[in-house]
Amino acid sequence: MLRARVVRLFVLAAILAVPGIARAQIVVSLYPVQGKLDPKIRADAEGLIESGVRSSDRRWGTFVLRGPVPLKASCAPKATTECLAGLGRGGAIIYAEAAMDDGLVSVTLSLITAQQQRTKPVNFRFSPGFLDLRPAHYAVEQLEKAATELRSTPVADGAAPAEPQAEVRPVPPPQAVADAPQSTGEVDPLYEAGSASRASESLYDQPRPSSSGWMRKTGIYASIGGALVLGTGGFFGLRSRSLNNDLSSRYTEGRLVPADRPKYDQVKTYNTLANTLMIGGGVVALTGLTFWGLSTVSFDSDGQGGGNVYVRGRW
Repeated sequence: MLRARVVRLFVLAAILAVPGIARAQIVVSLYPVQGKLDPKIRADAEGLIESGVRSSDRRWGTFVLRGPVPLKASCAPKATTECLAGLGRGGAIIYAEAAMDDGLVSVTLSLITAQQQRTKPVNFRFSPGFLDLRPAHYAVEQLEKAATELRSTPVADGAAPAEPQAEVRPVPPPQAVADAPQSTGEVDPLYEAGSASRASESLYDQPRPSSSGWMRKTGIYASIGGALVLGTGGFFGLRSRSLNNDLSSRYTEGRLVPADRPKYDQVKTYNTLANTLMIGGGVVALTGLTFWGLSTVSFDSDGQGGGNVYVRGRW
């Protein structure tokens, strides 16, 4: 009976740790950052994007990074949608362009899927020589949301069946319009999408990224569960102490009877339950607090072979 209860408690703790883990993910590759930049600044931009994608993988987000970073393959002389979609090998490609803007580096990201779909551009900025991970991480989170919206939009595999018509008339050829934009299968320059007209929408001024969601939730649930188990262990401990004091008084006063013998077994059972629950609850609660605390810390690459410790989140 005692073993079955302990097993149920551990099963309950495991169930509390499950929420937020299972989630569909996309394997992404990083195409070399485009733009007229110094090689060191280009490496910084690629390092920030890589850090944001790896952070997504750690917090069980949407993206999983595939190497090498950046890709060695190229779509020269011009990166087209078809070429970039092919480089994804069934996954997706993160295409980025960067340029200097008032002493800051402005980076514009877009995701291209294997179905030749492209998300809306996302922009962030950073200062050369000072790598703040927050804008890049937040930009990757926004790119995740755009990718999720893009996947929810079905790709038309063929035209819908037309309703029967009494008469089919030929459609006149379209007239050429001088000012109309030409529709091509090529990737529009992303720097133009993140030019001065969108500078006000830069994620440099956006709110800080949220903390790691699944670790924070797991930590909270495990801490609550551990506290409940600790409370149950304390209850059995008090019950054992009360029953033991009662038996000791009866023994001192000479009032023990044969019917009191099962009560000694109850004292042993309560002691065992109290010890097991207190130890198990303490372990679960300590694990939950550890997860909760670690959800505010992120260890990321700075793109220069070094590392950064970034503390974030809220209690």
